[in-house]
Amino acid sequence: MIEATHNNKYEHMDIATSFSAFHSSDHAVSDAIRKLKSKITNPRLILVYFSENYDDALIQQALTTAFPDAQILGCSSCQGVMTDEGYNRGEGIALWAMCDYNGAFGSAIVSTKQSPYDMARQALLRAIENSGRPGELPALILLHASPGKEEDVIKGIEDELGSPVPIVGGSAADDHVKGNWRIFTHEQRCQEGVGLCVLYPSCNISYSFHSGYASTGLSTVVTRTDGRELVELNNKPAIEVYQSWLGQELSDENSIVSKSSLNPLGRVAGRIHDLPYFKLAHLLKVTPRGGIELFATVEEGEELFFMEGTKERLITRAGRVINSAFDIGSVNSSLDPIGGITIYCAGCMLQVQNRMEEVAEHVNKAMHHAPFVCPFTFGEQGQFIGGENAHGNLMISAVLFHRD
Repeated sequence: MIEATHNNKYEHMDIATSFSAFHSSDHAVSDAIRKLKSKITNPRLILVYFSENYDDALIQQALTTAFPDAQILGCSSCQGVMTDEGYNRGEGIALWAMCDYNGAFGSAIVSTKQSPYDMARQALLRAIENSGRPGELPALILLHASPGKEEDVIKGIEDELGSPVPIVGGSAADDHVKGNWRIFTHEQRCQEGVGLCVLYPSCNISYSFHSGYASTGLSTVVTRTDGRELVELNNKPAIEVYQSWLGQELSDENSIVSKSSLNPLGRVAGRIHDLPYFKLAHLLKVTPRGGIELFATVEEGEELFFMEGTKERLITRAGRVINSAFDIGSVNSSLDPIGGITIYCAGCMLQVQNRMEEVAEHVNKAMHHAPFVCPFTFGEQGQFIGGENAHGNLMISAVLFHRD
């Protein structure tokens, strides 16, 4: 057991993960629970990431029975999951558990007919109530909502808190963007809603949020939108402008999802030393009027940049993002991680799926081989170096928990 403060034997801090790839839900979850129990006792928080073929009701029941004192947050992941044991392609259930005797955690889901903004505010208040720390700002919020209105969800959380608490998260995913994603807590389950966890750990945390893509220098202004549909760029059908930048025509939706994962659209999220950093929007499909439906919301009047990435950069950047979390968190340079959580975009994973073992190696090395879990999500949330919480696509978000 890891001691956070070595002179007090009652202050324990530990993180552990487990994974199972059995095809049946009951075998997989019981195997993952058995492995987890061999590594950690009495966890206060359990995160669960699972492929769409598993029965979330059965997973929820097994976990609440096995860990009755834990707050739980579960979220479906696209075509597998990654942990410190490596990349697991296709299917599987991963558990991440934290034991922190002096910390507090609370999770909650709100799934109603209300706006995502209102659901987020309610989920936050319920999670804080479940943590037993009323009136106290959490150190971190872990967000797992269904895809669609993540910007409104972030705004709801920030307006309710009134202070910029870092948000790390990923939108629930399925295997083929068919709407088969799910989220759950120890209390409830849903397909569409807002799930989150508030964390008050007794250790230091650091976090990072990056795209790893560069601007090509090509840009234009958004002149018309309709929800998440980018209708016109510079008063022309959006797809015409995008295809002229790409230098080729796009046909079916698989083509645009796949092609645009190395050439997404970027917006300046902030600047550091006069250098811009970007949040990205991934292209989902072409609409009948020549617009482009996106996985993120852009506003009329915003400048959009044509971005580019490479497969090599997608493979190495997860490790770099974690290293930059060390840099951001380092009051001193001897940070020693107990464990971490990484959120990796499903679109990026699918681009480099045959080389994901290399990604796992980079993450393990950057994590100093501490336990971590990494789902593959349909939208990523994080806090940039300038302090802005944001939603983007094709991004990586990471949080590290450190021994004092």
